[in-house]
Amino acid sequence: MTQLPATISGTDVSPQLAQIFDTALNFLSNFDYHGLIVDIKTVAIILTVIFGTIFVIVIRKLWTLGTLKEELVGIKGEFNLPVEAVTAYDNRWQEIRRHVDSFVEAEWKLAVIEADKFVDDVLKTAGFVGESMGERLMLIKPDQIINLQYLWDAHKLRNLLVHDANFRLTHQQALFAINAFESVLKELAALT
Repeated sequence: MTQLPATISGTDVSPQLAQIFDTALNFLSNFDYHGLIVDIKTVAIILTVIFGTIFVIVIRKLWTLGTLKEELVGIKGEFNLPVEAVTAYDNRWQEIRRHVDSFVEAEWKLAVIEADKFVDDVLKTAGFVGESMGERLMLIKPDQIINLQYLWDAHKLRNLLVHDANFRLTHQQALFAINAFESVLKELAALT
């Protein structure tokens, strides 16, 4: 088999490649590997010491923070901040709010009816007299409850719902009634 000369643009490159190859071989065979390994070991030892020191410092800081956290938890236990006041009625009201926040008309109706009953119970507890909610509302003076007219409107809406099964309640009407009931409950300090 005959060897073809390596040429680039008509120039024989075989001697140039041979010279590059010889130079690379001479460099690799005469290279001071022992000195390189010593240098790499020295750099590795220095980096190990640096990172080891950083690691120890970080661990000590974390330990200090953990101890500090335990101390702060102990202090927090001594100074409990007051929890937002919750009346006995708040949970009941939240359930009514969940109904009115629904996308279902039947839930809105239930919310209005339940809220009316809730306000009636609070009015009775507050000492307002009367046999029914309507009678109690008639006996209340406007200076006793600021939002009396809104309460009347909400109660009338409740009566429509109870007495007319075909009554179509809009979400806006339900929200109006719930907000009216809520303002009266807050005025009577039944809700926070």
